[in-house]
Amino acid sequence: MERILTLNIGATRLALAEFEVRPGKGPSLLRYSFGELPEGAADSPETFGVELEQALRGIMDASGIRPGRTLVALSGQMAFPRFVKILAEEPEKMREQIRFEVEQNVPFPLSEAIWSDALIGAPNAGEQHVMIVAARSDLVGAVTRGLLNAGCEPELVDVAPVALYNAVRFNYPEAEGCTLVVDIGARCTNLVFVEQDRIFYRTIPVAGNTITAEIAKTFGLSHEDAETFKRERGLVAQGGAFAVDDPEVDKLSKVIRNVMTRLNAEITRSISFYRSQQEGHAPTRILLTGASAQLPYMQNFFEEKLQVEVDFLNPFQTVGYPENVDADQFGRDAFSLPVLVGLALRRGLTCPVEINLVSQDIAARKALRRRLPFLGIAAAGLVVIVGIWLVFVGNMASLYEQQGEKIQERIQVYQNQKEAFDRADKKAKTAEARLAAYRQVVQKRQEWMKILTAVNKAVPEGLWVTSLKARRQEQAMQGVDLSISVWKDMEDVRSTAGKTIDETVAARLAEQPAFADDPRKIIISKKDQSVPWMTSFNLTAALKQAETEEKPASGRASRRGR
Repeated sequence: MERILTLNIGATRLALAEFEVRPGKGPSLLRYSFGELPEGAADSPETFGVELEQALRGIMDASGIRPGRTLVALSGQMAFPRFVKILAEEPEKMREQIRFEVEQNVPFPLSEAIWSDALIGAPNAGEQHVMIVAARSDLVGAVTRGLLNAGCEPELVDVAPVALYNAVRFNYPEAEGCTLVVDIGARCTNLVFVEQDRIFYRTIPVAGNTITAEIAKTFGLSHEDAETFKRERGLVAQGGAFAVDDPEVDKLSKVIRNVMTRLNAEITRSISFYRSQQEGHAPTRILLTGASAQLPYMQNFFEEKLQVEVDFLNPFQTVGYPENVDADQFGRDAFSLPVLVGLALRRGLTCPVEINLVSQDIAARKALRRRLPFLGIAAAGLVVIVGIWLVFVGNMASLYEQQGEKIQERIQVYQNQKEAFDRADKKAKTAEARLAAYRQVVQKRQEWMKILTAVNKAVPEGLWVTSLKARRQEQAMQGVDLSISVWKDMEDVRSTAGKTIDETVAARLAEQPAFADDPRKIIISKKDQSVPWMTSFNLTAALKQAETEEKPASGRASRRGR
């Protein structure tokens, strides 16, 4: 019996579970919990490790789950899948073909990638189907650092769609034909085709956040209020003369149906691609999962559109779970647990499809752990030999024995000191890496505070800023784009003598320390006076740091001119 953790890393959400596993048997869920990640956290690998560590520590503190060996799944958007065919040959030659396909299909340099592959099904007509999954090494490295800093050692790194596939195969062993799993998450929807021993999946960027954005746009709400409105009163409008007594809810249901119609179109295209390019069959059953699949009438919508049986994925048909759970809450949470179940299956069983995007240092650590028993036997044998030798030496000369013991004691002292130094050095390096990440986050926040303060000082009272956007070049902020409006009757009052209101604002911006002090760097890009009572204009203001970065280049150009 062994205790392991499974972690599903989504776009904005973490799901953590603790399982009890036994070799050759299915896992049993002990406890689980959820946490939140900042929006777009995974887009910045430099700080993602710190944010993941903080979120994971919060989940464990709140739920009482202790750190341990962890199996991780990345969301579908964090990894790049490719399904190819190769000639069915000897294993060594097939590996060469797979390597060639990886070089041709992975959209970033292999030096920056971690990839894994799996053979799909049996060879057919001399060809073998292969699934290749790749992820950026800096992202996987950030995940690894975050887990290690939180006290959790990553055993393997899977992707959510593959874990879903394994969960379905284990819980629905008698399923015939093609089953399509529709996993509707926050930022993306995973479509996983399960057909006997074959897998195919696609990730579609239409999901729960798409619905929330449309609700916010239609009703003029903030993203947070739109999300609350969706969760509390949202449902999927049905076809025909379907209507809800409450006009507001009726309008909401139609907004949700419009987004679901877009998702259905993507599903239909994916089914056609699977049948034509992957030689698969049309799905005979749809299994819904994911937090956003809980909206009322979601099942009816897909049954109407796809004309097949639609059910909700139950990941606990053959997997144990605690008897004392709240049935209603567990029923809602079960939509977010299939990936965790699929990960837990990797520990005690051999799964139909297995990939691992774990980094090389973690793989080396696992290999060393597997060799430890053999090293222990060898060490024990060495101790026996040394013991016999010591007895022989003791019989020969007690003086040599005494000298040897003194030397051994001194060596042990030095060894203890070396181990203490190594531990302290490792902690110092870990702290330096975390400090650098924290410093970068704080620096970005301070940069924006300086810009906002400068804009606030430069814009006269009575004017208002309608838009402020960063202007970037190669990830570095070069300036800001401003949109400003003023009432006509206030325009002359707030203008400097001899200048129009937009020239006044531009001059005041040039006086601020954050912006370039050369007024030519403050560009008035557009001025709109079409509205009789209001004047609107746009400004593009270069930052002081951007102007400083340009001076060495211009200096070299002038010297070449002379």
